[in-house]
Amino acid sequence: MGPAACAELNRMALLPGSLAWLAGTVMFTVTFQQLRKANRDERIPLLLGHPTRHPGKIFLYRAVALVLLMLSFYAWSDVLGYWAIGLIFIGAIPAVALNIRHNRQVQTLAGGS
Repeated sequence: MGPAACAELNRMALLPGSLAWLAGTVMFTVTFQQLRKANRDERIPLLLGHPTRHPGKIFLYRAVALVLLMLSFYAWSDVLGYWAIGLIFIGAIPAVALNIRHNRQVQTLAGGS
């Protein structure tokens, strides 16, 4: 197998890796939406700690989301090297932004009462 064929195989692996990244990002964001619905009037810790109510199925969904994000890292690591780990962090940005927004809304409602 020549260098051109190897390069083509690497490019073909990027499509499933990109789809895994997209699915993992969406799934991670959807799990946060479920967590937000379970804790409408309470702050949700950003990094450390647990919310008051944490539905059990969210653990499974988040695990699947993280596996998908790790698969995308694996697929993109040939092209990006160790920088592909950034895909996992970039995939978490929408959920983190929603978490910050939720906590600000809860704080505003608590301060306005």
